[in-house]
Amino acid sequence: MLTDHRIEQERRTRENRQRSMMPKALGMFIASLATWDWFINPLSFRDRIPGFGPPVPGIALSRLNEFLIRLQIDAGQPIGWVIAEEFGRLGGRYHCHALITGVRHLSRQFWQREAFRCFGHTKIQLFDPERGATFYVAKYEGKLTGQVDPGGFLKGRDLSKCLESRS
Repeated sequence: MLTDHRIEQERRTRENRQRSMMPKALGMFIASLATWDWFINPLSFRDRIPGFGPPVPGIALSRLNEFLIRLQIDAGQPIGWVIAEEFGRLGGRYHCHALITGVRHLSRQFWQREAFRCFGHTKIQLFDPERGATFYVAKYEGKLTGQVDPGGFLKGRDLSKCLESRS
């Protein structure tokens, strides 16, 4: 007698469908958190010692946090950000993507040069809500090797009150 795999297959299909909906929902949520100013894509971390690879995620995020504190001081007001961590497909190299708010009045070119000096290859673009950056950042939450973290003034915000349920 053959085993009926229909129920198991339906369960897997349902889980896959739900998993594919998560980045869209999270992207919409991230879009509603703030009026985003900059999209950093990517922020890479150069090798500190040639041949030994980039810093481990904890050290890299610590250095990035120092950079964001300097950015906030220059902004003269609280800023907020969402950082998406990722390990690249080729070689598993750690890097980040980020959205930043509260910095529109700052020189993007200056901070891009400063980020390059501190980290390595970095591209800071003006945020354009039509280009899907919030969804790009959100897609890393569903991956095993990445995560999405709010920071700055967003860290202390009660995120459960940002979006009312429509279910």
